[in-house]
Amino acid sequence: MNKRKYTFFSILFLFFLSALMMLRQLKTPGYFSVFVADSFVYTSRAWQFIEALKEGIIYPRWLPLNFWGYGSPTFIVYSPLAFYLVAFFNVFTNSLIAAMNITKFAALFLSGVGMFFLVKEFYSKKIALLSSCLYITFPYTIFQFYSVGTFSSTVSFMWFSPIFLFTCRYMKNRHYRDILYAGACYGGLILTHLINAYMFTFVITAFIVYMSISEKRPKDLIIAPAVIAIGILISAAYVLPLIFEKYFLNVETFIGEAGGDSWPYYYFLILPNLTGKLPPDHFWTVYYEKFVFYVLFFAILILLFFLRILKLRHDKAMGQTNTVNEFFLGVSVSSLFFLFGISAFIWETVPFFKYVQFPSRWLNITTFAVIFLSSSVFYAFNAAPNHKKGKQYFFIALLFLAFLFLDYRYISSAPEFAEKELIPVKSINWDMCVLPGSADINRIDKDTDFGKRALIIKGEGKAETVAWKSAERIIEIAASQPILLRIRTFNFPGWKAYIDGIETEIKTEEGYGTILVDIPVGKHVLELRFKDTPIRRYSKIISLFSFFMMVLFVFLKTRRIRLLKQK
Repeated sequence: MNKRKYTFFSILFLFFLSALMMLRQLKTPGYFSVFVADSFVYTSRAWQFIEALKEGIIYPRWLPLNFWGYGSPTFIVYSPLAFYLVAFFNVFTNSLIAAMNITKFAALFLSGVGMFFLVKEFYSKKIALLSSCLYITFPYTIFQFYSVGTFSSTVSFMWFSPIFLFTCRYMKNRHYRDILYAGACYGGLILTHLINAYMFTFVITAFIVYMSISEKRPKDLIIAPAVIAIGILISAAYVLPLIFEKYFLNVETFIGEAGGDSWPYYYFLILPNLTGKLPPDHFWTVYYEKFVFYVLFFAILILLFFLRILKLRHDKAMGQTNTVNEFFLGVSVSSLFFLFGISAFIWETVPFFKYVQFPSRWLNITTFAVIFLSSSVFYAFNAAPNHKKGKQYFFIALLFLAFLFLDYRYISSAPEFAEKELIPVKSINWDMCVLPGSADINRIDKDTDFGKRALIIKGEGKAETVAWKSAERIIEIAASQPILLRIRTFNFPGWKAYIDGIETEIKTEEGYGTILVDIPVGKHVLELRFKDTPIRRYSKIISLFSFFMMVLFVFLKTRRIRLLKQK
């Protein structure tokens, strides 16, 4: 079989293997998550996001149902790309839950394909196929996709391999377009899940530094800031508003500071075990023993891979691959280190490290590193004498069967929430990090009857709500004397008020954070629109311009190469 056919059939096999692993989600009209709250949160966000897109809002940021209908700028804080994918698949399925499950399936498949091409850069296609199959069937991967992994986090796994792949290709071939591709994928990771992008930044930066020192090529150090800069430029539409507008929110509640329902990171360390301080039905309390098992399991695998890589260091044919293996060995050990209390000085010292929130997130990095290291074992098996290969193949088959057995247990026992439980979507009232800082959740009206969306709190007159959309409210008013109108919407930068088409001042109700508008005597139409602030508008321009320039550069470079080949 020629190279292209082998690659094609490998990708096709990975597609069907991913479909097999995700079959229960693909055929069941339910969402899978260990958290009932997560199920409501992600389906609610996805539904509101899609409804805003239907209204013609290209980049929805305001979700109107949250906090008992007062709304919240959720997508100022959270990355939007996974929800764009849901919206895309929703066009074909007309089912929100099915679209979310297909998005997760696509992420698992693309994660496997990415691992295939990454491993193929250092080993044979056969070994690459084995490693990518291992990634898709690895029990911790399935554990994430069916139980404890949050929606956007699992979708973001598909970006890990391409970032490494294009970085490695640049180091090997010195083609600048590979830096652009790596940066674009890094931008995709930011736009999918910011926390995983933050964690992965340490990994890819350490990789570039390690390879530059090992290969004695200090010029390669420029790759790290280049990839990060390109990623930030492409994701500027999301990143810049978050940086400049997070001060209007309560983001500290995300890490258990300044109130909120979150807990600090050290409650979720393997050691010391502080599960007794958490509710008995909390996911960390329930699954703590499973996480301990995986930490021990990873430790055993890392030890075995360490012994194997020591032997391969004498294999001159391995070359640069040995250096990469050594790096991933260090990553796997370091990522486990962050699960123990001894790493507290890092959590407390490194900026934003606490925002990782759950140390167990690092096990996703461990999984990625361990799967790549498994390639060295498959390489050793493939290089073994013919009379030993039978035993080697038997061991590989046994390994996959053991993993499939664990996968089956996770899949069959995974908590499922039926579509009728999740749709119509619920109001998300506890996500305090997206609550505007001027609002006091303890003082606002929590009545879910939204009949009084526009309430006259001073003066005489009538107010009738004509339209109430994601980012627009239209209210017809007849005022017999000047009135003060209270709108059931939190004030946040971007809201603009227009009386009969003329912009007017918006006030903020003290202590409540809601919108107040002064209305003069007479009949008027009040329009409220959630528009882009200057930073949001300019950040979109930066993203579009950066993406356009990247495409233009790649096009011109490719065209030049073709012309040179023709000559």
